[in-house]
Amino acid sequence: MKKFISGLLVGATLMTGIAYATGTQIEVSFRPLKYYVEGVEKTPPADQAGFIYNGRTYVPLKFVSETLGKEVKWDGDTSSIYIGGQPQAPQTKHIHNYENGTYRGIFADRGDIQVSVEFKLENNIVTDINFRQLYHGGKDYRTEKEDQVMIGLREQHEQLIQHLVGKDIRESLHHLYEPGNIVTEDVDTFTGATLRAGKIISAVRDALNRGVYKY
Repeated sequence: MKKFISGLLVGATLMTGIAYATGTQIEVSFRPLKYYVEGVEKTPPADQAGFIYNGRTYVPLKFVSETLGKEVKWDGDTSSIYIGGQPQAPQTKHIHNYENGTYRGIFADRGDIQVSVEFKLENNIVTDINFRQLYHGGKDYRTEKEDQVMIGLREQHEQLIQHLVGKDIRESLHHLYEPGNIVTEDVDTFTGATLRAGKIISAVRDALNRGVYKY
């Protein structure tokens, strides 16, 4: 059976799943359609019949959605269809403010302190930062004066933490997870990407968790 339909049509196509709306008069074919959900036949109200248009089958959105347990609402002011609830306004993420002062934190492994940092914050901005300890393999990178590789590694680590100076600690600390983007000069076989930045990040987070060491 064919009929002419004019005005706003809203349907969900079984073939593409795309909503369709138009204000143009169209000719459609109505035929009895059977709906099965999880193997159980469902019958729509008489005024919510599906139809075929241009070789595609359209089904009543309200009936299908509510059969699947989703409420459907129509907002005429914005020409919007809401299925399963309206979108919620984005929530503002709370950002912690740190006190002004000097912070100290460490990273330790098996009882040995490998990284110790000290930095100053003013309105969450890092104004100064340095290593108090920088050990690996029983060697202190900070005091080495002859081993050129260790001296180069010390400079790489210094370049890494100096990246934080002048920046908001809440927004810049995660930059250290990609040290290769910060330290560009190689030392022997060591590149910026091979730096163990996770230890520095852990030491900084430890300091923030401890709170101000000195005002």
